[in-house]
Amino acid sequence: MLKLAAKFFVTVTALFCLVSAIAFSSVKISLLSFISSDPTRTDSLLYVMSMENQALKSILPEGYERSFGRDALELFTNINLRNMKSFLISEIPGLNAATPKIIVAGKGTDFTNLPIESPPPANFDVYEGEEYTEEKPAEVPQTKDQAVFIYSTHSTESYLPMLPGVTDPNLAWHKEKNVTLLGKRLGEKLEEKGIKTLVNNKDIQGILKKRGIGYEQSYVASREVVVEAMKQNKQIQYFIDIHRDSLRKGKTTTTINGKKYAKCLFVVGEAHPNYEKNSEFATNLHHAIQNKYPSLSRGVFGKSKAGGNNGIYNQDLAENSILIEIGGVDNTKEELDRTVDALADVISEYYWGETTEVNK
Repeated sequence: MLKLAAKFFVTVTALFCLVSAIAFSSVKISLLSFISSDPTRTDSLLYVMSMENQALKSILPEGYERSFGRDALELFTNINLRNMKSFLISEIPGLNAATPKIIVAGKGTDFTNLPIESPPPANFDVYEGEEYTEEKPAEVPQTKDQAVFIYSTHSTESYLPMLPGVTDPNLAWHKEKNVTLLGKRLGEKLEEKGIKTLVNNKDIQGILKKRGIGYEQSYVASREVVVEAMKQNKQIQYFIDIHRDSLRKGKTTTTINGKKYAKCLFVVGEAHPNYEKNSEFATNLHHAIQNKYPSLSRGVFGKSKAGGNNGIYNQDLAENSILIEIGGVDNTKEELDRTVDALADVISEYYWGETTEVNK
């Protein structure tokens, strides 16, 4: 009986060791490898199938590292040995839904420095400034031909260097010194490059206060602004919502050719059927930035319903709608302006290149 038990134990142990050896073969593991750019489960399935159908190998991603053990493990367990986040997701309920998905990772971007959405202003209930008066939309001729529409849903998001005496990141909010200045500059730079741009600097938080509704309804108010712009300007092709991140300077600043820039990132809402077009647009801009301004873009991030605001961000209204976060609470005006100028440079090249292709 003991011999039988011993043989059974040895057999099971041998099988376990064999499976482990296969799974870990040709895999470099790092405990800090929280990146999300590893092959997807689709690639894993394609690789496993390609062992029977050689023609499928031609559609595998270029440079794909092949390991039957690794791909089989990922396919059947959702665990990626090069992405430690997959272990956490399997153990912590709701983590995957509540965590922004890294669609494309920029240089230095991983699971440890994901973007953090700014919390509601600590003093929102005692919002200061002139009493906001809603104006009826002006009659604008339908012949307007602006190609880009820029606005800011969280219009009072600001930066500590702009607010003398303020050191608490939770108080980095201001009625005038805020992200709308970046939108204005971006619009001016695009105009200089021949792209007609409409910039809307409506005080969204003022609208909320006037109506007596909460900060969480910001996108409801800004949606009205976007819809009105679409009605009055039929030629708008790109919709850009400008924000700022809440991470500190070490994570939101980079140096390019000896000058400091505020890093930027793109957020794509995935809780609507047509988000792929927006994701493609954001990804193209990210790669264009990486080619011309390495390390400037932190990447493209996807957010679902669990990510806040139903994971839409008004991006269901039109294709080529994106949310750009420029810098964090500690970035200076000079750093922010350099980044805005770089964005204008890249967006204009993308626009004119795309226009040329359409004309052809």
